[in-house]
Amino acid sequence: MDLQDLTQIAAIVSSVAVVVSLIYASVQLRHNTRALMATTYNAVTANSLALLSPMTGSPEFSQFLHRAHVEPGVLTPAERMRFDAVMLTVFRHWDNLYYQFRSGTLDREMWEVYERTLTHWLANEAWAGWFRKNADSCSESLRDLVNARMPKGRG
Repeated sequence: MDLQDLTQIAAIVSSVAVVVSLIYASVQLRHNTRALMATTYNAVTANSLALLSPMTGSPEFSQFLHRAHVEPGVLTPAERMRFDAVMLTVFRHWDNLYYQFRSGTLDREMWEVYERTLTHWLANEAWAGWFRKNADSCSESLRDLVNARMPKGRG
């Protein structure tokens, strides 16, 4: 075996090592992607539950929110400010959800559930009206989405 044979063997071994490294990197990338999506799913779920918690744990808050949905015009100035904070929190949550979906860390099935929920809430004039007045608080992407989901005659 001469130097040329050894060089060819080294080149083959090197090529095999590169292929094995690429396969390993691909497996690791898939694993990391699944872990990132699981983390996103967990964070989104935790945030959603945190937003729902006052409604399930406080009869006073539930009554206030019901009044805000049914008769937003009767809210006191303090209640109006509270409703604005609730709506900003909720729409920022949807902004984040939509961003996560567009960036690929929130899967389509989960996003579609949230999108249906958004569409449902936009049928309520208090929500639709708040969004029309405060759309600047959200990303352009969410504004486009909400305007497309707004019931006809309200956009």
